Amino acid sequence: MESQSYDRDIEIVEVKPIEGKDLIFIEGFPDIGLVGAIAASYLIDKLQLEEVGYIDADLLPPIISVRGERIKELIRIYKGGRIVAIVSDIPLPAAIVKPLGSRLVNWAKSKNAELFLSLSGLPEPNRLNIDKPKIFVLGSTPELTEKLVQVDSVSKFKEGFIAGIKGIILREGARMNVNTAIVLAQSHYNYPDPGAAAEVVTYLSKLLKIDIDVGPLLE
Repeated sequence: MESQSYDRDIEIVEVKPIEGKDLIFIEGFPDIGLVGAIAASYLIDKLQLEEVGYIDADLLPPIISVRGERIKELIRIYKGGRIVAIVSDIPLPAAIVKPLGSRLVNWAKSKNAELFLSLSGLPEPNRLNIDKPKIFVLGSTPELTEKLVQVDSVSKFKEGFIAGIKGIILREGARMNVNTAIVLAQSHYNYPDPGAAAEVVTYLSKLLKIDIDVGPLLE
């Protein structure tokens, strides 16, 4: 068992060594519309990624997750091929957002990551009247943003705020010279939006050149 600890509060534990070239890190922590959480979990399921590690932190609440009669860590790491996915069963406590975002980017840099992607929703008041949510992207550099918008003629995120760990990951990526980006889909604000998550997964399938059926999400 390998672990990488940056301070006494946060520990990234690799139950199986996370190795490989040109790794793509994808985080789907819960936020607006649960878009990132749904999309990342769907990728894990459809690509049959293996659970290879977890994140432990003093600032996480004192609860456990139980799935299929098995005790699970709250924040888990999965891997398959080049893809490393990080998901959480709970919204992140505010106090952990900044240090965890920094640790994750630093960790990805130590793995020579090719790209670190955050998945999220963009609140859209008129979402009920939108059949196909738009996708917006923003990279840690203008050059990366240009590459991302060429994949599927998506739109650039030009003005506004990106809150929480998604914003921290982008900021730290720019500071540490790690290619980081956020992929956002127009979504409901107050309840889960699998339709928006489906659009994110569709975009990722083209970006990463993998075949994923989003039919179940749309249904």
